[in-house]
Amino acid sequence: MNGKSTPELTQNQIKLIAAASMLLDHIGAELLPGMLWLRIVGRLAFPVFSFCIWEGSRRTHHPRRYLTRVLGMGLLCMAVFWVYTGRLYGNILITFTLSLCVLYAFQFWKRRHGLSGALVLLGTLVGVAALCLCIPVDYGFWGVLLPLFAEIAALLPAKRLPEGVLSRLGFALGLIVVALRLGGVQMYSLLAVSLLFAYRGKRGRHNLGRFFYWFYPLHLLAIGLVSMVL
Repeated sequence: MNGKSTPELTQNQIKLIAAASMLLDHIGAELLPGMLWLRIVGRLAFPVFSFCIWEGSRRTHHPRRYLTRVLGMGLLCMAVFWVYTGRLYGNILITFTLSLCVLYAFQFWKRRHGLSGALVLLGTLVGVAALCLCIPVDYGFWGVLLPLFAEIAALLPAKRLPEGVLSRLGFALGLIVVALRLGGVQMYSLLAVSLLFAYRGKRGRHNLGRFFYWFYPLHLLAIGLVSMVL
């Protein structure tokens, strides 16, 4: 993807855009429910972070550590939400944890191509589907599977296509499925595809990983405190 006519964004930049859109989305949901445009802008966040989860699953040298970090932060947010509301809810980090489980199972199957690999993949999919039926999970089962569309598309022969195009096209197809399943303002999430095609696969100058891990719980805490005061 070396075209010179389109802007080039780093992973840090698209994640910062996604984080800002998430902040606006949650402000709209909790503080300003009458301002629909905030929810529309917020639809950019999930696709961008979901795509980065797929990339992270392929690039990390420590898959278990990566999975544990996402799961740990997700469980922390889940526990706080349960204490605050008395309800179990699988937040977006739980969604991404399940996405990683599916991706790792698929990658295991790719390496094995045997009965054991197929059983691991099938068992993971069944387990994830059952969990999504037992408790509400952000974006549901198809949201969990979204990064898998990029993983599968990346296996297809690229021929003369620039690097990364197939994975983004596959991801876009999965995003259409999710948008159609959820309906409403979720259709605006398709606008995030333009960000992904402007992204060139480079992280950026600084390692902002810890910032993005802590941004999610801290911005929710801040919005919750403001909501209590108001």
